[in-house]
This record gives sequence, structure tokens and C-alpha cells, in this order.
Amino acid sequence: MSEDVLLNFSKLDITGGARLLIKGPSGIGKTTLLHLIAGLFLPDKGEVQIGDSILNKLSDNERSTLRRKSVGIIFQKLNLIDHLTVSENVALPLYGKKERESKITDALKKVNMESFVNESSNVLSLGEQQRVAVARVLCMNPDIVLADEPTSSLDDINAELVIDSLINLPKETTLITVSHDHRIENKFPKVLNFSDIK
Repeated sequence: MSEDVLLNFSKLDITGGARLLIKGPSGIGKTTLLHLIAGLFLPDKGEVQIGDSILNKLSDNERSTLRRKSVGIIFQKLNLIDHLTVSENVALPLYGKKERESKITDALKKVNMESFVNESSNVLSLGEQQRVAVARVLCMNPDIVLADEPTSSLDDINAELVIDSLINLPKETTLITVSHDHRIENKFPKVLNFSDIK
């Protein structure tokens, strides 16, 4: 493979409702794959398809709409807004949706952050911020959750709490997690070594 090609595989099918863990060495392209699935990047060749939508054929606005409606992303860089409270950060994807307060409360309870609801995000530890970022996705009820190292800053108890909250998403929700965390590997029915598909 040419040195300037980051990802090169013929086909990768992920079925709806899958619980998939992708692992592999740093720099091999795992995060890039998540960004391709989210439509944040587009491939130089080939297609990325979610349901009936071929992302390459959508406009930027159409891909943004698809993400907003259907894709929850937990980034390594957590993308919380410092001047907003925990509750306000979690509420960001809920614009116009009913039962906002109950969705926020339920999501924060799942990651043991309900007591921080009025705290400013910039006073939280990195692990607490990570749990808020997970809660923000949980309250969306997306069709697909893309989680990039969602337990990297968590102790054993909270790592298990977070990964269980993701594994226990509705059965029709597809979960694709990228992680080096050996503590969570046994939670996934399917583990894919990224090196094997390149």
C-alpha cells in the first residue's frame, strides 16, 4: 500500500443493530473510519452508505442533516462548550424535541452525572467531561452511535458504567466503538482488529 494511503479495504459491511468494537494500533486509521461513516470525511475512492443514503452523493447540508437526525458521535476531543452547564451541553442535540428535561435527566443518570446538572462544564475533570459527552449522545436516541475511545479517561467503575450504557442502547441502534481499552473488550459480541481489514 502506498505510504500516502491511510485506509484501503475492498468492503466493510456493518449490519444495523451491531455492537462492534474496532481495535488496532495507533495511527492505523480507526478514527478516520469513524469520520468517514459520519460523513465528516469523504473517501477518495468508493462509497460510504448509511441505509439508503450514499454519503458521497449528498451535499454538505444533507450530510449535516443526516448526522443531526441519525448519528451520535462521541469524539476523543469531547467538544463540550465551556460556558454552558452540564445540562445545557447535554441538551444541545435536543432542539425542538419534547420531554427535554426527562431525556437529559435519564441520560445523566446512566453515566452517574445527574448531581452535576447545573455545574459549568469547564470545572469538570476530564473523566466527568467524558461522561457528559456520552450522556449527550444517549439522550439523542440516534440510529448510529460512533464512539471514539469513550472510556479513555475513566476509572474501572465508570468505564463499566459508560460502556454498559452504550451496549444497552435500543437493540436497533448500531454501536461502533474504537478503543484500546482492554477492560471493555469482553462487552462486545464482535471485535474487529483493524489490521485485518486493511
